[in-house]
Amino acid sequence: MIISYSKGDTPLHRLNPLSKLAAVFAACTALFLFAGAVYVLCGLAVVLGLAYFMGLGNVAAVVRTRFASILGLWLIFANAVFTSQGRVLLVVPLYFFHIKVTDWGLLLGIMYAARFLTVFLIGALFIATTEPAALVYSLMRRGLPYRYGFLLVLMLRFVPVFERERKTVSDAQKMRGLEIDKRSLKKLYRSLRFTLVPLIVSALSKVDSLVISMEGRAFGFKPIRTFTIEDRYSTQDRILTAASLAAVAVLLAGRAFGWRFLRGPMF
Repeated sequence: MIISYSKGDTPLHRLNPLSKLAAVFAACTALFLFAGAVYVLCGLAVVLGLAYFMGLGNVAAVVRTRFASILGLWLIFANAVFTSQGRVLLVVPLYFFHIKVTDWGLLLGIMYAARFLTVFLIGALFIATTEPAALVYSLMRRGLPYRYGFLLVLMLRFVPVFERERKTVSDAQKMRGLEIDKRSLKKLYRSLRFTLVPLIVSALSKVDSLVISMEGRAFGFKPIRTFTIEDRYSTQDRILTAASLAAVAVLLAGRAFGWRFLRGPMF
């Protein structure tokens, strides 16, 4: 499942990209500084509720994807098995050693899995409600050189293009009878060989046309560029940015001075 920007008129869509970026930074900082599983699970519930409240249920579905499910289960399993602290819940006897599953390891695994899913969902919400060009233009207006901003725009815009071309090449190889879905090292090598080469050729052809287009528009002639898109930074954006930066400052101070509110209950 590929998350991309979708047009809308929700409050998240109307916010400035930089204020949303500050909120994302504050939320991720809070997730990694709070040590209790209850805090992390509450954060996951809040982000899921926000996604459904804004009518972005398809974005919330990323937590049910195969990648997110497998990685979340692996985090729970790894912590439950390799954490020796806590009360032993289950002992699995093996030939050379015994695997002990502890309650503390299980709680740690749940906390880490919930933290990963929350960060994953926050990033998906940001991508789905933020137009890439608007984000880059806002950064360039705040001092980012427009040459670097143009590289970022190209990267964001060509990701879905190359994904579609990869699917087209893959379907063409299947029509020719090439077995690229078999899970073996030999089949994987053949799949990479017959998929990457057409993609590289396609990318090089796009580079030539892109260079000609940039030269025709005198790209890089002026040190400072002009903008046709108005960059709006409303009162709500200022409040959100100030609150996010203040929250990060409080969290870092609490971590430095060992404030107890950061150590929430595990359950």
